[in-house]
Amino acid sequence: MRATTLKDIRLREYTIENLDILRTLRENLLKTRPEVCIERSRYTTRYLRDMSSPDEHMETRYAKAVAYFLSNKKPLFFDDNLLAGTTTSKPFGAPVYQELTGMTIWPELDTISTREKNPLILSKEDAEELNFDIFPYWMERNILEYTRKKFNNPDCMRLFERIVFFLASKAGTISHTVPDYKKVLGKGIAGIVEEARTREKELKDRRINTAEDRHSLEFYQAVQTVMKGVLEYAANLSKKAAELARVEKNHSRRENLLKMSEICARVPAKPARTFREAINSLWICQVAVHAENINMAISPGRLDQVLYKYYRDDIDNGILTIKEAIELVGCLWLKLNDNTNLVPETSEELFGGAGTVPAVTVGGVDKDGEDAVNDLTYIMLRVTELLKLRDPSLNARYHYEKNTEEYRDRVAEVIVNTKAVPAFHNDMVDIKVLENQGTLTEHARDYAVIGCVELASAGRSYDASSSIIFNLVSTLELAL
Repeated sequence: MRATTLKDIRLREYTIENLDILRTLRENLLKTRPEVCIERSRYTTRYLRDMSSPDEHMETRYAKAVAYFLSNKKPLFFDDNLLAGTTTSKPFGAPVYQELTGMTIWPELDTISTREKNPLILSKEDAEELNFDIFPYWMERNILEYTRKKFNNPDCMRLFERIVFFLASKAGTISHTVPDYKKVLGKGIAGIVEEARTREKELKDRRINTAEDRHSLEFYQAVQTVMKGVLEYAANLSKKAAELARVEKNHSRRENLLKMSEICARVPAKPARTFREAINSLWICQVAVHAENINMAISPGRLDQVLYKYYRDDIDNGILTIKEAIELVGCLWLKLNDNTNLVPETSEELFGGAGTVPAVTVGGVDKDGEDAVNDLTYIMLRVTELLKLRDPSLNARYHYEKNTEEYRDRVAEVIVNTKAVPAFHNDMVDIKVLENQGTLTEHARDYAVIGCVELASAGRSYDASSSIIFNLVSTLELAL
């Protein structure tokens, strides 16, 4: 059982009024209008069209394209957030995934900035680049057209297009999943690259000769390629922060930039040592995942468990205060709101106002079935209560035999005060659901929520839980 050491689990002494950095960042975020960002689309198209060979395996080509984008991605610092890295080149941006769902906005390039529901600012220059340079290349190469050709325009696609233009959510490919951020924080990306290199060598040493072996070899080589792109992006962030610090006259801002430069020079390449390093490493990796995958429900998972070791060590060693921990968690919450979906107006009719739904899960039990609620659980509840943001989608697990009533009541208070979150999950039922699907008990106990309400054993599978949006009543209606 993990004891909570907070004197007040409600953390009432910390308010939005006395957390200056969070208040300012929140106010600025709420005033910022969303813009379309074509940075990813530009660089991935440039690489795949002009620099790659169609003879290369797709894993290799795509890894190189993502690495090329990350290596060229602008290292931007828009505000005084304590974390380095941005999802897009805009303060609040909608990235274009032209090979996945991005092509659906092609008919709306002239109207997307002025549409009635959730308009997205798109500059004339960027609209022209999409219209005349990027989208024409992808007209027959995007995932929907690839599927149409491969399966001879299947009934499912005709049905999707009969209803609305956008409803084929599987075009987002993997998307909805929980990355294994615990591994990144513990090993560092350099450690993961070394692991992939070792696996590659093992395959070569045994003289691969099967299709499965060749596919595995391509995968491990692709892992090494794309991870180098992540490291280059982090290095660029470190260099840019140092450059900005040299000319910054404000003392606190200069110190923050120098600290971010120091942190990005270490993580995510190496294992995180401190709470701030761990949070920034996790955020840079979230940005990197969005470089590959559409920004829909890439969910960070059980952050009160993933980050607890670093929090506890820093608190015990006297190098972190509760206020600083709240500020860092708040900065992560705000960073998770730096991007939004790029969808056509038809989709806004169906999902208007929906965010990117990166789900964070707190509470519940650990792999041994014991109470997992800790200080960070309550800190994340408090930050959510104070900021009242669109994202992350917070989910609170509750095991009525293991978790305390005071934890249950605190979750209920936050729901009342935010009028929205966290979602409340019955641990006993959810764990049994995963066990019934063949998940090991200790892995089922370590479940996290993806996106809206989907369950997954955190960091252990590609769940792609949005692979179908199925309305049984509509099926009957169409049949009639």
